[in-house]
Amino acid sequence: MIAKAVKGTGFRGVLQYDLEKDQSRIIDTNMEGRNARDLAAEFGEIRKLRPGLGKAVLHVSLSAAPGEHLDDTQWTQIAHRYLNGMGLDQNQYVATRHVDTDHEHIHLIVNRIQFNGDVTSDSHDYRRQQLIMREVERDMGLRQVALSFQAERHAATRGEIEEGLRTGIPSTRQQLQQLCDAAARGCPSFTEYASRLEAAGVDLLPVTQLEGSKLSGLSYRLDGVMMKGSDLGKRYSPAGLSKLGVGYVKERDLEAVSRSIERSAIGGNGAADRSIAEGAHRERGAIGGDARAVGAIDGRAGGRDDRDTVDNRAAQPSARRTISERDASRDGVFGEGFDDGAHRGRPPSRGEPEIDLEPPSDRAGDGSDERDPRERILALAGPADNQQPGGRGGDRASAKARDRSLEAIERQIAAMGIEHFDVRITNVARGTRMERNWSRQELRRSVPWLKRMNALGHDIGLRPSDPHGLILISNLDRATLVKVRALGLSPAVTLETSPNEYDAWIKLSDTPVTDNIRAAILAGARRHLKLCETGSDINPYGYLAGLTNHTAALRDRGPSRFVIARTAGGAVAESGKKLVDALEVSNGRPVAPPAQERNKLNEPQITGRTAQRERGPSR
Repeated sequence: MIAKAVKGTGFRGVLQYDLEKDQSRIIDTNMEGRNARDLAAEFGEIRKLRPGLGKAVLHVSLSAAPGEHLDDTQWTQIAHRYLNGMGLDQNQYVATRHVDTDHEHIHLIVNRIQFNGDVTSDSHDYRRQQLIMREVERDMGLRQVALSFQAERHAATRGEIEEGLRTGIPSTRQQLQQLCDAAARGCPSFTEYASRLEAAGVDLLPVTQLEGSKLSGLSYRLDGVMMKGSDLGKRYSPAGLSKLGVGYVKERDLEAVSRSIERSAIGGNGAADRSIAEGAHRERGAIGGDARAVGAIDGRAGGRDDRDTVDNRAAQPSARRTISERDASRDGVFGEGFDDGAHRGRPPSRGEPEIDLEPPSDRAGDGSDERDPRERILALAGPADNQQPGGRGGDRASAKARDRSLEAIERQIAAMGIEHFDVRITNVARGTRMERNWSRQELRRSVPWLKRMNALGHDIGLRPSDPHGLILISNLDRATLVKVRALGLSPAVTLETSPNEYDAWIKLSDTPVTDNIRAAILAGARRHLKLCETGSDINPYGYLAGLTNHTAALRDRGPSRFVIARTAGGAVAESGKKLVDALEVSNGRPVAPPAQERNKLNEPQITGRTAQRERGPSR
């Protein structure tokens, strides 16, 4: 059971939004009115008792977990428990039930001004409402949710999300969480953990007790900004790291702890670090603060407010206004050398590296990639060139650097060689979708909006809308991807959608190929790879590089993963033209690959690790 609350200034607008939606009805109230106009008038009478209070409206959403079903009586009981627990039992309220989404929920519209003119305190409201919801879950046998302030990994705050969208730079909290997660993966000791973080530019500030026998606390410093482990989440504390296998043993790790303490003393004292952190806190949007329940983005339908409506429409060609070049330049969409060419606009020194298909001997073969974890994160989350120390000047200077998410998207669409795309924006939590048909130029101009929607929990899917010669084989593990290459079907684009899980866009021809022939080649390839048939859709959606895969995070109950463009050479597959020609001769009937390629597959069955898992954009 999730509670979200946002304060507002006007009753009439929120009542109209709440009551005039389809499949919305009042299930409980202590007021006489039954429509937005009458209820707003009643709320207004009590509001006159405190004319100086700006935000008198409290709009609360109480949502059940997907698959949980409650009747009106149960929802009314939950509403009363929330109101009583939050000290709102002497306030006007209206409870409405909505059944227009995949998960049931109710809305509470409450007057913060009590009948006697007092204003209900909102002190620690986020923490209090979480405790109430956990009690409701326990008493009513609902799915249990962990308290966020006890979370293993703290979520980004609204300020961090908005600042990241504005600058393209992830917050210090997000960078440290990603770097620490990468450093802890398969790490056998605290000494190794400290060494990996040092290589990524992170200073550890340990606190010990009993002459070094016990590691009692940890802080982290990145680019001059220091954060406590508790600001990142429980897993980043000594106890949390111990659960991950990163244990501390005095005889083995005390030397590493001593070196970390010496480096922290050279780097500056705690007071200096705190002043830096406070400056960054203001500049970056509440870095290091506790995650808030909701913000302005949660105040309206679909998690939008009035500003979002303007921003979202402006980025969509279907709206009456398109983004101007000035707007696009301001948001970092266009840069020097940026054009529609397949290879122009990329750094001239960067070639098309082949994907590292086989795990090197010094890495575990579990699909993890621990090579320079900071570069992996920064390359996908936003500009990373010319990194500056944290603080006011550093952030603004870095914001002018290249937007690597945009570069990853451009590499993908250039390698696919398509001029028009279908784009699907899926709200992973609610299951709702929006679809757009954009040219390559319109897609590039809409990247800031897509990044915003992605940060708000939407997966972004992409597929060609022009006639084309591509097929997509998704949900491949590393070993199966090797098999694809052995068939002579080297991908034009290889996307790592989550660790050891890949999507392969294979170019059969530079010219359009009929659906029948593409379907036959796809079916034959999946059959030879011994993959299930659930991924045999001939026109599926794939992921967009440089953005986050929320579906995999929800499925795996882990952190969100960036989609990485591992290769984007754009070349036609070696066997593609031969298979197309053979199928054209046989009128589209499936044909076997050449004998030498079939022989390469006469090995024990290897299947995609996640081939039977339900996908987000590709469905």
